[in-house]
Amino acid sequence: MAERHSPWENPQQDYKLILAKRRSERRYRSLQLAKTLKILLTKFKKLGVDNRNAEILGWIDQLENDAEYLDDEDFASAKKFVSRMQKELTKLEK
Repeated sequence: MAERHSPWENPQQDYKLILAKRRSERRYRSLQLAKTLKILLTKFKKLGVDNRNAEILGWIDQLENDAEYLDDEDFASAKKFVSRMQKELTKLEK
């Protein structure tokens, strides 16, 4: 059975390959966010701040365990959380 393309699709383009690349990129970016959170957690611990540790550890676990399956909303909320923690850290370091 031949693969049928919709009129807006490019028949020379391999969509399975494109989706695999997108998943791979999302996985890489999710793991990078997890690394950033680990660094932030270390810096918070050096400053003696313990009130955010559980939340940061929860995000790290979610990003590492579900890196391949994160949707856009979860990824965007993880990015917002990381930026919020970075801002909070800069305030504490001043």
